[in-house]
Amino acid sequence: MKQIAVIGFGNHVIKNILPAISRMEELDVESIYVRDPSKYSDKALSYGLTVKHVNESVGKDVEWVYISTPISTHYELASKYLKLGKNVICEKPLTEGSEKTKELFELAESKDVYLHEVCMYQYHKQYEHLRNFISNNTASLKSISTRFTIPHLSKGDVRYVQELGGGALLDVGYYPLSLFVSLFGKPNKVSSTKFSEDGYEVDLFGGAIFEYDDFYCFAEWGIGLPYSNEVTVITENQVTKYDRIFSKPETLPTKAQIKVGFDTHEIDIGMDDHFANMFKEIILGDASNSPDNIESIVNLSNILSDLHQS
Repeated sequence: MKQIAVIGFGNHVIKNILPAISRMEELDVESIYVRDPSKYSDKALSYGLTVKHVNESVGKDVEWVYISTPISTHYELASKYLKLGKNVICEKPLTEGSEKTKELFELAESKDVYLHEVCMYQYHKQYEHLRNFISNNTASLKSISTRFTIPHLSKGDVRYVQELGGGALLDVGYYPLSLFVSLFGKPNKVSSTKFSEDGYEVDLFGGAIFEYDDFYCFAEWGIGLPYSNEVTVITENQVTKYDRIFSKPETLPTKAQIKVGFDTHEIDIGMDDHFANMFKEIILGDASNSPDNIESIVNLSNILSDLHQS
């Protein structure tokens, strides 16, 4: 059985990461590492886990480290564990800028270890269906639109803290923009806008248009808006829509809705476990820092950085 150390003990770890690991017989959590162990001791006990200070050394048998902390801490923590010769899986985005992202991949290469930026929806068969549909209909593709918006979170959430890398763009906006880059690569041109509201120090919602040779992609994202999680593909002859494309429980049956003229029908895609699939492919599969994957992550990092600073 392989061991993984988890850095951070927030809602995402509790809701998604620990349950996914528990569904895998081949992977075990060595410990949870946080900045204030006393704050999480009762919670760790309820999960039957050990909680330690983030400055403590991870166990010598730990091959993998999962980082789920505020964005502003990713570079420092990823560097630390890569230097220790540990394989690192880090929540998105990997860093706030492409130069730091490149540095981390160079460090991983020098230490002969693996570095992965989490993009879990790409390990679901619904995404595979979308990718195959795009591949088979590229010549007739006209546009893709996608939207990922969520209601406001608790006022103290890290997504509202600028110095921790908060804001809607780097959080929910990452998903629609990563979808375009994963499917089509670097766009020819990007136009964007973003907005905030009184009482908030970070961006809360926005949109972007990616222009490619013969089609365009339009993304919307936001915090403090009604929940939306979808992508729509328009070709010459039909409209294809996927609901819950980015985030969904492993028990949710997924579908593709096809509209040709005035007729609509659905294709059942089924349930899948994208978090567990991610761990299986990365940790139990043939993990590698492939040049294509690194290029895609750096391209996306460039785009996010430019939009964040605009």
